[in-house]
Amino acid sequence: MKYIYSFFTLVLVLSYSQSAFAQCGPTFLESNPKAMILCQGITDTVAFSATGTCAGDFEFQVLNSSNSVIQAWSTNDQYISTNLTSETYFVETRCSTCPGVVIQDTFLVEIIQEPTITADTFICHGNTATVSATEFPNNNITWWDNETIGNQLIDSSSYTTPPLFEDDTIYMQVDGTASIQNSGSNAGSILITEAGLHGFSGGLSADYLEISNLYSSPVNTAGWSLAISNSYTNINLVNTSLWSFPNSFAPCTMISVTDVLNSPNYWGNNMFWNPSYPGWAAIIDDQGNLVDFVAWGWTLADLAGFAPTIAGNVITLGSEWSGISCDPACTNVGPIPYSLSRNGSTDTNTEADFVCQATSLDLVNPGLNCGWGSVYGTCTQEVIVHIDSLPFADTPDTTFINCISDVPAPDPSIITNVMDDYTASPTVSYVGEVSDGNTCPEILTRTYQVADSCNFVEIYHVIVINDTVAPVLEAAPADLTVACYSEIPTIGTLTWTDNCMGSGNVLGTEVSGGSACAEVYTRTWTITDSCGNSATQTQVITVNDTIAPIINFVPADLSIQCPSNLPPMATLPWTDNCGANGTISGVEVSDGQICPETITRTWTIADNCGNTRTEVQVIVLHDDIAPTASDLPSENVEALPLPDISLITDATDNCSTTPVVEWVGDDSDFGYCPENVVRTYSVTDDCGNVAFINQNFSIGDSMPNAAFTANPTVLDDLSNGWVQFQNQSTGASAYTWDFGDNSPYVYDTNTTHQYNIGLTTTYEVRLAATSDYGCTDSATIEILVVQGPLYFIPNAFTPNNDVNNQLFTPIFVAGFNPNDFNFQIYNQRGKLIFESFNPQIGWDGKYKGTECPEGTYVYRVEYGTDESSDPEVVTGHINLLR
Repeated sequence: MKYIYSFFTLVLVLSYSQSAFAQCGPTFLESNPKAMILCQGITDTVAFSATGTCAGDFEFQVLNSSNSVIQAWSTNDQYISTNLTSETYFVETRCSTCPGVVIQDTFLVEIIQEPTITADTFICHGNTATVSATEFPNNNITWWDNETIGNQLIDSSSYTTPPLFEDDTIYMQVDGTASIQNSGSNAGSILITEAGLHGFSGGLSADYLEISNLYSSPVNTAGWSLAISNSYTNINLVNTSLWSFPNSFAPCTMISVTDVLNSPNYWGNNMFWNPSYPGWAAIIDDQGNLVDFVAWGWTLADLAGFAPTIAGNVITLGSEWSGISCDPACTNVGPIPYSLSRNGSTDTNTEADFVCQATSLDLVNPGLNCGWGSVYGTCTQEVIVHIDSLPFADTPDTTFINCISDVPAPDPSIITNVMDDYTASPTVSYVGEVSDGNTCPEILTRTYQVADSCNFVEIYHVIVINDTVAPVLEAAPADLTVACYSEIPTIGTLTWTDNCMGSGNVLGTEVSGGSACAEVYTRTWTITDSCGNSATQTQVITVNDTIAPIINFVPADLSIQCPSNLPPMATLPWTDNCGANGTISGVEVSDGQICPETITRTWTIADNCGNTRTEVQVIVLHDDIAPTASDLPSENVEALPLPDISLITDATDNCSTTPVVEWVGDDSDFGYCPENVVRTYSVTDDCGNVAFINQNFSIGDSMPNAAFTANPTVLDDLSNGWVQFQNQSTGASAYTWDFGDNSPYVYDTNTTHQYNIGLTTTYEVRLAATSDYGCTDSATIEILVVQGPLYFIPNAFTPNNDVNNQLFTPIFVAGFNPNDFNFQIYNQRGKLIFESFNPQIGWDGKYKGTECPEGTYVYRVEYGTDESSDPEVVTGHINLLR
């Protein structure tokens, strides 16, 4: 079996084919890959790409190194290699409408020949195997223990394994290389390869630009410069700082510029870039030619009008950019900054050259190649060594018997489930047996041998000789519990039988536990056979008085408020199961506390065996009822009076004591107009039970509410300047008007005022409203004075069917002619999608009834004024959000 084990490029140098410069025909041809190594018998594909001026189709033809056509002219842009030997090929391209212009490129297919392997593929269990392979010139053969990620066994064409005990797979790898000449110093490009709009690690707010020399030789870049945009709305504004190239640009290297101060390649001024906003960057040579260009976020109309002046030269895009800009929304993904990075080495001068991927500042972007070089490949073949494994059989279950006379004769048929991987019927034979020399039990081990054509295993049968049956003893009398010694019965004998010894009688033995109340007697009968198997019966007799005396009456627990409620201590009657009786006096103990005090009364009686009866009464003496008093009435005062405990006149307590009245404090809300204060008194009895009495005070009156209207609020230079003010305040008795133009204050309830309308300004009018107690509130309104037209145009709207921002339209306040009005909307490709001649009709975010996608659109407003016959024009961008 053949495998492509690995294929990678050691040195890649970008190769460009020769170019033909004509009105019609290809100007660029590239093979991908330029070179590849294949294992013998494996196919792979080489793809071709061509650019240039062609109204028809690009056609391709493939020739071998002898210039024989192996794939004739067609539009097929691929060649599938089925080679058995290495070959250098030439691919040609032309345009079907002008086939006379032909350019050529070269690619190489190197074939690694498959070695012939000689191997021991079947061996006995535990033997070694030898494998070897023929070795061709320029190839190197190694042996490995795994196809892809493994350990090298030997760097040689022959390998001998260690002893093997299971099937094993060994992998032979053969290496090959292909060398390719550089296609010439004219193969390469100087390109913008990365634009970071949102910083990089260590500079998250910075911007940067990378430029790479993909030529295989130095390039004289003296006088070359970098230019970048300086506006989000005007594509032709250029940053005042131009970055100058070095005099010589080293081959296959990159340079970068940033707007980080004190960095090695500091731009000089801030790069006017941000994600989601337009921008561009350009390389200009010393003759004022545009070498490379990249743009993001601009519309087709913007790009069509690109003509900035850079270093005294008017720069146009020409063939350096076509189609739409790159997507400007290239920012962070999680915490990682992303950038616009060139996708491979190609330069189609379109957005397809760039992708948004993780920032790689000062690192070569993946896929950026510089000319041709060498390629390296590996092919793999596997060798499977099969092992004749040991035969297999089930081990017989252990046989258990009681006597030596019961041992069975040797029998190979007890070895079952005999099998082998290569021998159909392995042989089974009896070898011998061995005793362990012990008794009770004695263990015999018999050995049988199972053999295949080159291996054998031993199977063991174990026989255990052991008497495990205990004698059988008559059951002992049942256990007893008595109160007196006179109730204990006389001990007797029990009968027994045994599988080897027959039958008989055995007399029991009796042992006392030595304790009284309770005293335990244990009677035991035991019989044992020759192998130590025993049978035992026991009887337990317990002599014990376990019944405690009984106290016939116990007073219930009490909870009382006062010492005067405590009942006297009483004597209690008791009786016992042995006939004794009498009365006992209790013991009273106090915990020494007050509020609460706990009094415990205990009565205890014990009999001769120490059986004890105890009864307890717990009496809790605790006054837990708080005093009572009435809250004081609320008051509205001009100033807070001093606390006065004499106002609390109805304080009482359940224990007929006089509670203590104290002032606790005043709690203010620190309000103003009014301030609210809660005053608190405490009423406390002898046990610390507290009741709180409150009195509420309101100090001062309420805050007024200042409000007024103005008509009009906007004055233009055609008005008389008079404004009427209507007072709508509540809760006030005096008013002060400040008209915001340094005129004297007015104290009327309602008023009018005339303003100077000779210049554009804003006046802030303030009304102060004051209550009877001096509480003041104020309100303001702005009066706008304008000269000429006044309008407002929002920068975003949200036509998402809610109640807000459903239409986008300019808002004119004054100074324009509503009969001379034109409002237009363009998409990013410069297409007109909405137009209105009525200032009251706005855009609803749709085109021909279909909702437009979110994004930035261009608006144009043309309107006439009252002062001029020439219309005014306003343009800008609106963001459509949903």
